[in-house]
Amino acid sequence: MAHARELGADPARIFVLGHSAGAYDAAMLALDPRWLGADRSRLAGVIGLAGPYDFLPITDPDVIPVFAPVNDGPASQPITYVDGSNPPMLLLAGTADQTVNPRNTERLAARIREKGGPVQSKLYPGIGHIGILTAFAPLFQGRAPVLEDVWRFIAAM
Repeated sequence: MAHARELGADPARIFVLGHSAGAYDAAMLALDPRWLGADRSRLAGVIGLAGPYDFLPITDPDVIPVFAPVNDGPASQPITYVDGSNPPMLLLAGTADQTVNPRNTERLAARIREKGGPVQSKLYPGIGHIGILTAFAPLFQGRAPVLEDVWRFIAAM
């Protein structure tokens, strides 16, 4: 953010967007004060696509090594850090996602609402883990209005 102006960006309008593990990273930036400090308002908004936000216990043998270095239980979960002081968040997922259960999106959004934080969430019927990302491409935009919803969120901030 210190160099935003040099790059032609407005430092007051920095958004982060991530898909899957990238959505996890974006959520941790927004929720865990270890990364941006107590004042996470430096982010204008966070967009998470099909993110794993609340996925304990980890039982999939292919996933365990991914989180092994930080697999310290609840401390590895974005949902643990919800305190209502997060920047505005848009959490999107598809109901047909078999990689990251869409309940992750539902549970994180519910916890943020419960704590009084700003959040919007949406599940797209029949969209899978990769489909939510490919819906950004012109050829696939008709499958779900993901790009339109992201732009609407950004414009409203």
